[in-house]
Amino acid sequence: MTTKHGVLILRPHDQAEALEQEFLQQTEQPVETHIRSMVDVVAFDDPRVRTADVLAKRYSGALMVSVNAARFLAAQMQRENLTAPVARWFAVGPTSARAIARVVARPVTCPQRVHNSEALLALPELNQIAGQRWLIVRGKGGRELLADTLTARGATVDYLEVYERKPHPISSAELAQWHQHVRGIVVSSAEQLGYFLAAIPREQLSWLADCYWVVASDRLAALLPGPLRQRAVVAQSAATFAMLEAWQQATQMYQGNTKL
Repeated sequence: MTTKHGVLILRPHDQAEALEQEFLQQTEQPVETHIRSMVDVVAFDDPRVRTADVLAKRYSGALMVSVNAARFLAAQMQRENLTAPVARWFAVGPTSARAIARVVARPVTCPQRVHNSEALLALPELNQIAGQRWLIVRGKGGRELLADTLTARGATVDYLEVYERKPHPISSAELAQWHQHVRGIVVSSAEQLGYFLAAIPREQLSWLADCYWVVASDRLAALLPGPLRQRAVVAQSAATFAMLEAWQQATQMYQGNTKL
């Protein structure tokens, strides 16, 4: 009987399904996938800001940082009968761009190959923006790189925070199952990685070191402890095709010395 190769995908289920299907279809080796989000994403209504007031302003450009941003903004707009600003809309990658386009009913631009904040900021449309007003739709307490860079380039930046994240603890049963079956760990966000590493007991660190890792950026790889970083393959982005390519590379590199 062939033992299945277990892969833990640290992503919300709705964002991991496409990747899971690719893993199952693009390999001759039996694969057992485990999808787990380390955070619960819930709606957030900022008491300091009225969504209607923000969306009523005129913007030269606007961007949403994730599919979650699009989903929760859509819910707020529907509840309050609001419409999105007419602006040039941007996204980090194609998945979020499609979700945003459905909400704003306008074309959405994103980087072509590398899908992260740095690649987005490198787009020509985001460079000559002095004197413009821009909108960023994001989660509560999100990363400041986009706003800081746009501000440094002379733009005025408004925030609209429409969701927040709450840690989702790991049960002892889940941990025991992963320890027994999982040989590869796939993660595409610093938040998921941070919560996961913080939740793993010290006695399980040897298991993590036996796993190979697939991460969505060099920034994520740098967050891994040294022994784990040595067994990490960095994808070109968090897009499904890029994560699949990195996963295939990882299984080829570490199959011989990983307990598959």
